[in-house]
Amino acid sequence: MISFRSAKNRVYGKFILTTFTSDGDDQLNQYYDSLSKNFNFYYEDVSSYHDVCDMSGPRKDGYSSNLVWTWELTDNNKILKVTSSGGNYPGWSYGPFKGGVDPQWEILRLTNKEIKMKTNYNNKEYLIELETN
Repeated sequence: MISFRSAKNRVYGKFILTTFTSDGDDQLNQYYDSLSKNFNFYYEDVSSYHDVCDMSGPRKDGYSSNLVWTWELTDNNKILKVTSSGGNYPGWSYGPFKGGVDPQWEILRLTNKEIKMKTNYNNKEYLIELETN
């Protein structure tokens, strides 16, 4: 199927993390112990230079976590490059998701309803799948 929406416009929106693996092992429950499954990609109205992913919301235990990225698409829209990341509490992190860590995510699938990406961090391959919320 062909989409007439640009890659950047397909990234914009509210997504839920449905798959999280580390070296092929399911780590979604461990991730959800520390961070929210919400991934909200939006255009930063304050600055014309940055797009933002806000990963704020409830964790499995009901407490809220907060992690925010600025990002850009590079390499002909094949890479989602995190250009800055920060959060409200250093302990609320998991794998490549933490303040001060700026991974480059290889986009494996990008549609209007889902994003599938992978990255390498600390000698492990992480794979995530996001679906529209």
